[in-house]
Amino acid sequence: NRAEFDVVSFVFTEGLSRLFRLELELASFDASPAFAEILDNRATLTFWQGAEPVRYVNGIVTAFVQGETGFARTRYKMVIEPALARANLQADNKIFQQQDSEKIIRTLLTKSGVNQVEFHLASPYWQREYCVQYRETDLAFIERLAAEEGSYYYFEHTADDHRLHFSNHTSLSEEKGELLYNPTPAGERPAPALWHWAYEARLLTSQQTLRDYTFTNPRYNQEHHAQNQQQSVLGENLAQTAYEKYDYPGRYKKDAQGEPFSRYRLEYERREAEVASAVGDDLRVIPGYRFSLTGHPRDNFNRSWLIVEVEHRGYQTGILEEEAGETGNRYENRIKLIPSLAPWRPTPHPKPRVDGPQIAHVVGPAGEEIYCDEWGRVKIQFPWDRLGQEDENSSCWVRVSQAWAGAQFGNIAIPRIGHEVIVDFLEGDPDQPIITGRTYHSTTEPPYNLPAHKTRMSIKSKTHKGSGFNELRFEDEKDREEIFIHAERDQNNVVNHDETTQIG
Repeated sequence: NRAEFDVVSFVFTEGLSRLFRLELELASFDASPAFAEILDNRATLTFWQGAEPVRYVNGIVTAFVQGETGFARTRYKMVIEPALARANLQADNKIFQQQDSEKIIRTLLTKSGVNQVEFHLASPYWQREYCVQYRETDLAFIERLAAEEGSYYYFEHTADDHRLHFSNHTSLSEEKGELLYNPTPAGERPAPALWHWAYEARLLTSQQTLRDYTFTNPRYNQEHHAQNQQQSVLGENLAQTAYEKYDYPGRYKKDAQGEPFSRYRLEYERREAEVASAVGDDLRVIPGYRFSLTGHPRDNFNRSWLIVEVEHRGYQTGILEEEAGETGNRYENRIKLIPSLAPWRPTPHPKPRVDGPQIAHVVGPAGEEIYCDEWGRVKIQFPWDRLGQEDENSSCWVRVSQAWAGAQFGNIAIPRIGHEVIVDFLEGDPDQPIITGRTYHSTTEPPYNLPAHKTRMSIKSKTHKGSGFNELRFEDEKDREEIFIHAERDQNNVVNHDETTQIG
Protein backbone atom coordinates (compact mmCIF):
# COMPACT_ATOMS: atom_id res chain seq x y z
CA ASN A 1 0.00 0.00 0.00
CA ARG A 2 2.85 2.39 -0.72
CA ALA A 3 1.94 5.83 -2.07
CA GLU A 4 3.15 6.59 -5.57
CA PHE A 5 5.35 9.35 -4.11
CA ASP A 6 6.65 9.48 -0.56
CA VAL A 7 7.50 12.86 0.97
CA VAL A 8 11.10 13.09 2.14
CA SER A 9 11.08 16.80 3.04
CA PHE A 10 9.28 20.02 2.28
CA VAL A 11 9.54 23.80 2.56
CA PHE A 12 6.21 25.61 2.53
CA THR A 13 6.06 29.43 2.48
CA GLU A 14 2.82 31.39 2.70
CA GLY A 15 1.88 34.94 3.55
CA LEU A 16 -0.61 37.73 3.06
CA SER A 17 -0.90 38.93 -0.56
CA ARG A 18 1.59 36.43 -1.92
CA LEU A 19 1.32 33.11 -3.71
CA PHE A 20 2.04 30.21 -1.41
CA ARG A 21 4.82 27.88 -2.56
CA LEU A 22 5.28 24.28 -1.45
CA GLU A 23 8.61 22.71 -2.45
CA LEU A 24 8.69 18.94 -1.98
CA GLU A 25 11.47 16.38 -2.13
CA LEU A 26 9.93 13.04 -3.05
CA ALA A 27 10.91 9.43 -3.59
CA SER A 28 9.16 6.77 -5.64
CA PHE A 29 9.63 3.23 -6.90
CA ASP A 30 8.23 4.53 -10.22
CA ALA A 31 11.10 5.66 -12.46
CA SER A 32 8.99 6.75 -15.44
CA PRO A 33 6.04 8.97 -14.41
CA ALA A 34 4.09 10.88 -17.07
CA PHE A 35 4.95 14.57 -16.63
CA ALA A 36 1.87 15.72 -18.59
CA GLU A 37 -0.37 13.99 -16.03
CA ILE A 38 1.31 15.89 -13.20
CA LEU A 39 1.89 19.48 -14.36
CA ASP A 40 -1.05 21.89 -13.90
CA ASN A 41 -3.01 19.24 -12.02
CA ARG A 42 -4.22 19.26 -8.44
CA ALA A 43 -2.14 17.90 -5.59
CA THR A 44 -2.66 17.89 -1.82
CA LEU A 45 -0.19 17.51 1.02
CA THR A 46 -1.77 16.35 4.28
CA PHE A 47 -0.22 17.05 7.70
CA TRP A 48 -1.03 14.40 10.30
CA GLN A 49 -0.77 14.29 14.07
CA GLY A 50 -1.15 10.64 14.92
CA ALA A 51 -4.18 9.38 13.02
CA GLU A 52 -5.77 12.82 12.64
CA PRO A 53 -5.27 15.18 9.67
CA VAL A 54 -4.70 18.69 11.04
CA ARG A 55 -3.74 20.67 7.96
CA TYR A 56 -3.98 20.45 4.18
CA VAL A 57 -2.10 22.23 1.43
CA ASN A 58 -3.90 22.01 -1.89
CA GLY A 59 -2.77 23.55 -5.16
CA ILE A 60 -1.58 22.85 -8.68
CA VAL A 61 1.76 21.39 -9.68
CA THR A 62 3.81 24.11 -11.38
CA ALA A 63 7.19 22.34 -11.58
CA PHE A 64 8.31 18.71 -11.49
CA VAL A 65 11.89 17.41 -11.58
CA GLN A 66 13.12 13.83 -11.95
CA GLY A 67 16.49 13.27 -10.32
CA GLU A 68 18.82 10.37 -9.56
CA THR A 69 17.70 6.76 -9.27
CA GLY A 70 19.20 5.02 -6.24
CA PHE A 71 19.19 1.46 -4.92
CA ALA A 72 15.41 1.13 -5.17
CA ARG A 73 13.86 4.53 -5.60
CA THR A 74 14.02 7.57 -7.84
CA ARG A 75 14.22 11.04 -6.29
CA TYR A 76 11.92 13.84 -7.44
CA LYS A 77 11.19 17.47 -6.68
CA MET A 78 7.77 19.05 -7.00
CA VAL A 79 6.48 22.61 -6.61
CA ILE A 80 2.85 23.23 -5.69
CA GLU A 81 1.31 26.72 -5.94
CA PRO A 82 -2.25 28.09 -5.94
CA ALA A 83 -4.38 28.08 -9.06
CA LEU A 84 -3.91 31.86 -8.91
CA ALA A 85 -0.35 31.24 -10.16
CA ARG A 86 -1.88 30.70 -13.61
CA ALA A 87 -2.70 34.42 -13.64
CA ASN A 88 1.04 35.10 -13.74
CA LEU A 89 1.25 33.21 -17.04
CA GLN A 90 -1.22 35.50 -18.82
CA ALA A 91 -0.85 39.16 -19.76
CA ASP A 92 -3.18 41.50 -21.60
CA ASN A 93 -4.05 45.03 -22.70
CA LYS A 94 -7.67 45.47 -21.73
CA ILE A 95 -10.10 48.25 -20.83
CA PHE A 96 -12.69 47.92 -18.06
CA GLN A 97 -15.41 50.56 -17.71
CA GLN A 98 -18.03 51.31 -15.05
CA GLN A 99 -17.03 48.33 -12.91
CA ASP A 100 -15.83 48.01 -9.34
CA SER A 101 -12.63 46.19 -8.46
CA GLU A 102 -14.40 43.07 -7.20
CA LYS A 103 -16.11 42.53 -10.55
CA ILE A 104 -12.87 43.15 -12.46
CA ILE A 105 -10.91 40.78 -10.21
CA ARG A 106 -13.56 38.06 -10.46
CA THR A 107 -13.45 38.30 -14.27
CA LEU A 108 -9.69 37.75 -14.28
CA LEU A 109 -9.86 34.93 -11.72
CA THR A 110 -12.45 33.06 -13.78
CA LYS A 111 -10.11 33.31 -16.76
CA SER A 112 -7.45 31.45 -14.72
CA GLY A 113 -9.86 28.81 -13.41
CA VAL A 114 -10.04 30.29 -9.90
CA ASN A 115 -13.68 29.92 -8.88
CA GLN A 116 -13.46 29.49 -5.10
CA VAL A 117 -13.31 33.16 -4.06
CA GLU A 118 -14.71 35.18 -1.16
CA PHE A 119 -14.56 38.93 -0.45
CA HIS A 120 -14.74 40.18 3.15
CA LEU A 121 -15.22 43.94 2.94
CA ALA A 122 -15.67 46.41 5.77
CA SER A 123 -16.42 49.03 3.09
CA PRO A 124 -17.42 48.40 -0.54
CA TYR A 125 -15.10 49.01 -3.45
CA TRP A 126 -15.77 52.14 -5.52
CA GLN A 127 -16.85 51.94 -9.13
CA ARG A 128 -14.13 52.76 -11.63
CA GLU A 129 -15.17 54.82 -14.63
CA TYR A 130 -12.18 53.69 -16.68
CA CYS A 131 -9.54 51.16 -15.67
CA VAL A 132 -6.85 49.79 -17.99
CA GLN A 133 -4.84 46.60 -17.68
CA TYR A 134 -1.83 47.75 -19.63
CA ARG A 135 0.96 45.35 -20.57
CA GLU A 136 0.84 43.59 -17.20
CA THR A 137 0.08 40.05 -16.14
CA ASP A 138 -3.34 39.19 -14.80
CA LEU A 139 -1.76 38.55 -11.39
CA ALA A 140 0.03 41.92 -11.31
CA PHE A 141 -3.21 43.66 -12.29
CA ILE A 142 -5.23 41.80 -9.63
CA GLU A 143 -2.67 42.61 -6.95
CA ARG A 144 -2.48 46.25 -8.04
CA LEU A 145 -6.25 46.74 -7.86
CA ALA A 146 -6.50 44.96 -4.52
CA ALA A 147 -3.68 47.09 -3.06
CA GLU A 148 -5.33 50.30 -4.30
CA GLU A 149 -8.46 49.20 -2.41
CA GLY A 150 -6.43 48.44 0.72
CA SER A 151 -7.18 44.72 0.37
CA TYR A 152 -4.92 41.75 1.01
CA TYR A 153 -5.52 38.14 0.03
CA TYR A 154 -4.85 34.76 1.62
CA PHE A 155 -5.81 31.10 1.14
CA GLU A 156 -7.89 28.48 2.92
CA HIS A 157 -7.17 24.80 2.16
CA THR A 158 -9.27 21.62 2.22
CA ALA A 159 -8.45 18.04 1.29
CA ASP A 160 -9.37 18.56 -2.36
CA ASP A 161 -9.46 22.32 -3.00
CA HIS A 162 -8.33 25.75 -1.84
CA ARG A 163 -10.25 29.00 -1.52
CA LEU A 164 -8.97 32.52 -2.18
CA HIS A 165 -10.05 35.22 0.29
CA PHE A 166 -9.83 39.01 -0.11
CA SER A 167 -10.24 41.31 2.89
CA ASN A 168 -9.88 45.05 3.44
CA HIS A 169 -9.78 45.00 7.23
CA THR A 170 -7.98 42.76 9.72
CA SER A 171 -10.95 42.93 12.11
CA LEU A 172 -12.84 40.67 9.69
CA SER A 173 -10.31 37.83 10.07
CA GLU A 174 -11.40 34.63 11.79
CA GLU A 175 -10.18 33.71 15.29
CA LYS A 176 -8.64 30.21 15.26
CA GLY A 177 -7.88 29.62 18.93
CA GLU A 178 -4.87 29.82 21.24
CA LEU A 179 -1.15 29.51 20.62
CA LEU A 180 0.89 28.34 23.59
CA TYR A 181 4.25 29.94 24.34
CA ASN A 182 6.43 27.25 25.90
CA PRO A 183 10.22 27.79 25.73
CA THR A 184 11.07 24.54 27.54
CA PRO A 185 13.21 21.94 25.71
CA ALA A 186 11.49 19.89 23.02
CA GLY A 187 11.40 16.65 24.99
CA GLU A 188 9.49 18.35 27.79
CA ARG A 189 6.80 20.00 25.65
CA PRO A 190 3.53 18.05 25.92
CA ALA A 191 1.79 19.79 23.00
CA PRO A 192 2.53 21.91 19.91
CA ALA A 193 3.76 25.33 20.98
CA LEU A 194 5.88 28.36 20.18
CA TRP A 195 9.29 28.03 21.82
CA HIS A 196 10.88 31.26 20.58
CA TRP A 197 9.19 34.68 20.65
CA ALA A 198 10.52 38.16 19.82
CA TYR A 199 8.70 41.49 19.69
CA GLU A 200 10.01 44.45 17.67
CA ALA A 201 8.86 48.07 17.45
CA ARG A 202 10.04 50.33 14.62
CA LEU A 203 10.24 54.06 13.99
CA LEU A 204 8.20 54.70 10.84
CA THR A 205 6.33 57.43 8.98
CA SER A 206 3.44 58.77 11.05
CA GLN A 207 1.62 60.98 8.52
CA GLN A 208 0.66 60.66 4.87
CA THR A 209 -0.63 63.42 2.59
CA LEU A 210 -1.86 62.96 -0.96
CA ARG A 211 -3.05 65.53 -3.47
CA ASP A 212 -4.65 65.22 -6.91
CA TYR A 213 -6.41 67.28 -9.58
CA THR A 214 -9.65 67.03 -11.50
CA PHE A 215 -10.59 69.33 -14.38
CA THR A 216 -14.25 69.36 -13.26
CA ASN A 217 -13.17 71.27 -10.12
CA PRO A 218 -9.78 72.76 -11.03
CA ARG A 219 -9.43 75.16 -8.07
CA TYR A 220 -9.96 72.43 -5.46
CA ASN A 221 -6.62 70.86 -4.52
CA GLN A 222 -8.04 67.40 -3.64
CA GLU A 223 -5.70 67.08 -0.65
CA HIS A 224 -6.17 64.40 1.98
CA HIS A 225 -4.20 63.76 5.13
CA ALA A 226 -3.92 60.70 7.38
CA GLN A 227 -2.23 60.55 10.78
CA ASN A 228 -1.43 57.55 12.94
CA GLN A 229 -3.79 57.01 15.88
CA GLN A 230 -2.76 53.46 16.77
CA GLN A 231 -1.45 52.62 20.24
CA SER A 232 1.09 49.82 20.62
CA VAL A 233 0.38 46.55 22.45
CA LEU A 234 2.38 48.09 25.30
CA GLY A 235 -0.07 51.00 25.45
CA GLU A 236 2.48 53.45 24.07
CA ASN A 237 2.41 55.94 21.22
CA LEU A 238 5.20 54.84 18.87
CA ALA A 239 4.73 57.80 16.50
CA GLN A 240 5.22 60.89 18.64
CA THR A 241 7.06 62.89 15.95
CA ALA A 242 5.24 64.01 12.80
CA TYR A 243 7.30 62.34 10.08
CA GLU A 244 5.28 62.95 6.93
CA LYS A 245 5.33 61.53 3.40
CA TYR A 246 3.69 63.62 0.68
CA ASP A 247 2.92 62.41 -2.82
CA TYR A 248 1.27 63.61 -6.01
CA PRO A 249 -0.78 62.45 -7.82
CA GLY A 250 -2.82 60.44 -5.35
CA ARG A 251 -4.57 58.50 -8.15
CA TYR A 252 -8.09 59.55 -7.16
CA LYS A 253 -10.61 62.12 -8.42
CA LYS A 254 -13.11 62.35 -5.57
CA ASP A 255 -12.95 62.98 -1.82
CA ALA A 256 -14.74 59.69 -1.21
CA GLN A 257 -11.71 57.93 -2.71
CA GLY A 258 -8.99 60.30 -1.50
CA GLU A 259 -9.67 59.84 2.21
CA PRO A 260 -9.29 56.02 2.24
CA PHE A 261 -6.43 56.14 -0.28
CA SER A 262 -4.41 58.37 2.07
CA ARG A 263 -5.23 56.16 5.04
CA TYR A 264 -4.35 52.96 3.17
CA ARG A 265 -1.00 54.44 2.16
CA LEU A 266 -0.16 55.37 5.75
CA GLU A 267 -1.27 51.98 7.03
CA TYR A 268 0.98 50.33 4.46
CA GLU A 269 3.90 52.48 5.62
CA ARG A 270 3.21 51.47 9.24
CA ARG A 271 2.22 47.83 8.77
CA GLU A 272 5.42 46.68 10.51
CA ALA A 273 5.49 49.30 13.25
CA GLU A 274 4.98 46.34 15.59
CA VAL A 275 6.07 42.87 14.51
CA ALA A 276 6.41 39.65 16.45
CA SER A 277 8.42 36.71 15.20
CA ALA A 278 8.14 33.19 16.56
CA VAL A 279 9.42 29.66 16.03
CA GLY A 280 7.32 26.65 16.89
CA ASP A 281 5.63 23.47 15.73
CA ASP A 282 1.91 24.29 15.82
CA LEU A 283 0.58 23.29 12.40
CA ARG A 284 -2.54 25.44 12.69
CA VAL A 285 -0.82 28.76 11.99
CA ILE A 286 -2.21 30.16 8.72
CA PRO A 287 -1.75 33.68 7.31
CA GLY A 288 -4.95 35.71 7.41
CA TYR A 289 -6.22 34.20 10.65
CA ARG A 290 -6.02 35.37 14.26
CA PHE A 291 -4.65 33.46 17.23
CA SER A 292 -4.42 34.40 20.91
CA LEU A 293 -1.03 33.94 22.53
CA THR A 294 -0.98 32.40 26.01
CA GLY A 295 1.77 31.61 28.47
CA HIS A 296 4.13 34.55 27.85
CA PRO A 297 5.64 36.07 31.01
CA ARG A 298 4.94 39.61 29.74
CA ASP A 299 1.18 39.84 29.85
CA ASN A 300 1.00 42.56 27.15
CA PHE A 301 1.87 39.88 24.60
CA ASN A 302 -0.87 37.49 25.72
CA ARG A 303 -3.41 38.86 23.30
CA SER A 304 -4.79 38.31 19.80
CA TRP A 305 -2.31 38.36 16.90
CA LEU A 306 -2.76 38.17 13.13
CA ILE A 307 -0.57 35.70 11.26
CA VAL A 308 1.15 37.55 8.40
CA GLU A 309 3.74 35.09 7.12
CA VAL A 310 4.82 31.51 7.82
CA GLU A 311 7.67 29.29 6.64
CA HIS A 312 7.12 25.59 7.36
CA ARG A 313 9.90 22.99 7.15
CA GLY A 314 9.54 19.25 7.59
CA TYR A 315 11.63 16.11 7.21
CA GLN A 316 10.79 12.43 7.38
CA THR A 317 13.95 10.74 6.16
CA GLY A 318 12.87 7.47 7.74
CA ILE A 319 10.67 6.69 4.74
CA LEU A 320 13.81 6.11 2.66
CA GLU A 321 14.52 3.03 4.78
CA GLU A 322 17.92 1.54 3.89
CA GLU A 323 18.87 4.52 1.67
CA ALA A 324 18.60 7.07 4.48
CA GLY A 325 21.76 8.30 6.11
CA GLU A 326 19.71 9.52 9.06
CA THR A 327 16.24 8.65 10.25
CA GLY A 328 13.58 10.58 12.09
CA ASN A 329 10.81 13.10 11.58
CA ARG A 330 10.96 16.81 12.29
CA TYR A 331 8.69 19.81 11.73
CA GLU A 332 9.00 23.48 12.66
CA ASN A 333 7.69 26.81 11.47
CA ARG A 334 8.85 30.41 11.56
CA ILE A 335 6.07 32.94 11.94
CA LYS A 336 5.61 36.68 11.51
CA LEU A 337 2.68 38.26 13.38
CA ILE A 338 1.18 41.69 14.02
CA PRO A 339 -1.37 42.79 16.64
CA SER A 340 -4.78 41.75 15.35
CA LEU A 341 -6.23 45.25 15.86
CA ALA A 342 -3.51 46.81 13.70
CA PRO A 343 -4.34 47.30 10.01
CA TRP A 344 -2.26 45.50 7.38
CA ARG A 345 -2.12 46.82 3.83
CA PRO A 346 -0.32 45.22 0.88
CA THR A 347 2.56 46.86 -0.92
CA PRO A 348 1.21 49.32 -3.54
CA HIS A 349 2.08 48.09 -7.02
CA PRO A 350 3.39 50.78 -9.35
CA LYS A 351 1.06 51.46 -12.23
CA PRO A 352 2.49 50.50 -15.60
CA ARG A 353 3.62 53.64 -17.40
CA VAL A 354 2.90 54.37 -21.03
CA ASP A 355 6.28 55.10 -22.61
CA GLY A 356 5.02 57.90 -24.87
CA PRO A 357 2.19 59.13 -27.09
CA GLN A 358 0.06 56.60 -28.94
CA ILE A 359 -2.10 56.65 -32.04
CA ALA A 360 -5.86 56.09 -31.77
CA HIS A 361 -8.92 56.93 -33.83
CA VAL A 362 -12.15 58.61 -32.85
CA VAL A 363 -15.26 56.45 -32.53
CA GLY A 364 -18.93 56.96 -31.74
CA PRO A 365 -22.46 55.67 -32.32
CA ALA A 366 -23.42 54.20 -35.67
CA GLY A 367 -24.75 56.81 -38.11
CA GLU A 368 -23.08 59.74 -36.35
CA GLU A 369 -20.14 61.84 -37.57
CA ILE A 370 -19.48 64.03 -34.54
CA TYR A 371 -19.84 62.68 -31.02
CA CYS A 372 -18.78 64.68 -27.95
CA ASP A 373 -19.91 65.78 -24.49
CA GLU A 374 -20.29 69.22 -22.90
CA TRP A 375 -16.50 69.59 -22.50
CA GLY A 376 -15.72 68.63 -26.08
CA ARG A 377 -14.43 65.22 -25.05
CA VAL A 378 -14.62 62.33 -27.52
CA LYS A 379 -14.43 58.54 -27.49
CA ILE A 380 -11.46 56.71 -29.02
CA GLN A 381 -10.22 53.23 -29.82
CA PHE A 382 -6.59 52.15 -29.53
CA PRO A 383 -5.03 49.73 -32.03
CA TRP A 384 -4.12 47.38 -29.15
CA ASP A 385 -7.72 47.11 -27.94
CA ARG A 386 -8.92 43.67 -29.09
CA LEU A 387 -12.35 43.89 -27.46
CA GLY A 388 -13.49 47.39 -28.44
CA GLN A 389 -16.33 47.49 -30.97
CA GLU A 390 -15.43 50.80 -32.65
CA ASP A 391 -18.39 52.51 -30.97
CA GLU A 392 -19.26 54.89 -28.14
CA ASN A 393 -18.35 52.20 -25.57
CA SER A 394 -14.74 51.76 -26.66
CA SER A 395 -13.28 54.18 -24.11
CA CYS A 396 -14.08 56.77 -21.50
CA TRP A 397 -14.64 60.38 -22.56
CA VAL A 398 -11.20 61.71 -23.49
CA ARG A 399 -10.24 65.38 -23.21
CA VAL A 400 -8.93 67.14 -26.33
CA SER A 401 -6.14 69.69 -26.27
CA GLN A 402 -7.08 72.83 -28.23
CA ALA A 403 -4.80 75.56 -29.60
CA TRP A 404 -6.30 78.12 -27.23
CA ALA A 405 -8.63 77.61 -24.26
CA GLY A 406 -9.96 80.55 -22.23
CA ALA A 407 -13.15 81.35 -20.33
CA GLN A 408 -15.67 81.14 -23.19
CA PHE A 409 -13.11 82.22 -25.75
CA GLY A 410 -10.38 80.48 -27.68
CA ASN A 411 -10.23 77.86 -30.39
CA ILE A 412 -12.18 74.62 -30.70
CA ALA A 413 -12.18 71.87 -33.31
CA ILE A 414 -13.83 68.60 -32.29
CA PRO A 415 -12.13 65.51 -33.73
CA ARG A 416 -14.68 63.63 -35.80
CA ILE A 417 -15.43 59.93 -35.92
CA GLY A 418 -12.78 58.14 -37.96
CA HIS A 419 -10.11 60.80 -37.46
CA GLU A 420 -6.68 59.69 -36.29
CA VAL A 421 -5.48 61.38 -33.11
CA ILE A 422 -2.31 61.44 -31.02
CA VAL A 423 -3.00 60.42 -27.43
CA ASP A 424 -0.71 61.17 -24.52
CA PHE A 425 -1.17 60.14 -20.89
CA LEU A 426 -0.98 62.34 -17.79
CA GLU A 427 1.91 61.17 -15.60
CA GLY A 428 2.22 58.22 -18.00
CA ASP A 429 -0.99 56.82 -16.48
CA PRO A 430 -2.92 54.56 -18.90
CA ASP A 431 -6.12 55.50 -17.05
CA GLN A 432 -5.68 59.20 -17.96
CA PRO A 433 -5.50 59.61 -21.75
CA ILE A 434 -5.60 63.06 -23.34
CA ILE A 435 -5.64 63.92 -27.06
CA THR A 436 -2.77 66.25 -27.91
CA GLY A 437 -2.78 66.21 -31.70
CA ARG A 438 -4.34 64.96 -34.94
CA THR A 439 -2.67 63.35 -37.93
CA TYR A 440 -3.54 62.52 -41.53
CA HIS A 441 -3.14 59.03 -42.94
CA SER A 442 -3.95 57.08 -46.11
CA THR A 443 -7.74 57.25 -45.71
CA THR A 444 -8.02 60.73 -44.18
CA GLU A 445 -5.80 62.81 -46.47
CA PRO A 446 -5.00 66.56 -46.40
CA PRO A 447 -7.42 69.03 -48.10
CA TYR A 448 -5.03 69.50 -51.06
CA ASN A 449 -2.57 67.25 -52.83
CA LEU A 450 0.96 67.39 -51.47
CA PRO A 451 3.63 68.34 -52.26
CA ALA A 452 1.94 70.00 -55.25
CA HIS A 453 0.19 72.54 -52.96
CA LYS A 454 2.82 72.80 -50.26
CA THR A 455 2.46 76.61 -50.13
CA ARG A 456 -1.19 76.48 -49.06
CA MET A 457 -2.39 76.78 -45.48
CA SER A 458 -6.06 75.98 -45.03
CA ILE A 459 -8.74 75.81 -42.36
CA LYS A 460 -11.34 73.69 -44.10
CA SER A 461 -14.37 72.12 -42.45
CA LYS A 462 -16.93 69.64 -43.72
CA THR A 463 -20.71 69.86 -43.61
CA HIS A 464 -22.14 67.59 -40.94
CA LYS A 465 -23.72 64.64 -42.75
CA GLY A 466 -23.23 66.40 -46.06
CA SER A 467 -20.65 67.06 -48.78
CA GLY A 468 -20.24 70.84 -48.46
CA PHE A 469 -17.55 72.78 -46.63
CA ASN A 470 -16.47 76.12 -45.23
CA GLU A 471 -12.91 77.27 -45.79
CA LEU A 472 -10.37 79.94 -45.05
CA ARG A 473 -7.31 79.39 -47.25
CA PHE A 474 -3.97 81.15 -47.57
CA GLU A 475 -1.84 80.80 -50.68
CA ASP A 476 1.82 81.74 -50.16
CA GLU A 477 3.23 80.91 -53.59
CA LYS A 478 5.27 83.95 -54.78
CA ASP A 479 3.29 86.20 -57.13
CA ARG A 480 0.15 84.07 -56.47
CA GLU A 481 -0.49 85.11 -52.88
CA GLU A 482 -4.17 84.85 -52.00
CA ILE A 483 -6.65 84.72 -49.13
CA PHE A 484 -9.63 82.62 -50.12
CA ILE A 485 -12.91 82.43 -48.17
CA HIS A 486 -15.65 79.94 -48.97
CA ALA A 487 -19.03 79.90 -47.18
CA GLU A 488 -21.13 76.84 -48.00
CA ARG A 489 -24.33 78.73 -47.26
CA ASP A 490 -24.39 82.07 -45.41
CA GLN A 491 -21.61 84.49 -44.51
CA ASN A 492 -22.20 87.02 -41.73
CA ASN A 493 -19.73 89.76 -40.86
CA VAL A 494 -20.18 91.79 -37.65
CA VAL A 495 -18.16 95.01 -37.31
CA ASN A 496 -18.73 96.94 -34.07
CA HIS A 497 -16.82 100.03 -35.18
CA ASP A 498 -14.84 100.65 -38.40
CA GLU A 499 -14.12 98.45 -41.38
CA THR A 500 -11.35 99.53 -43.75
CA THR A 501 -10.64 98.02 -47.14
CA GLN A 502 -7.61 99.15 -49.15
CA ILE A 503 -7.06 98.02 -52.73
CA GLY A 504 -3.76 98.51 -54.59
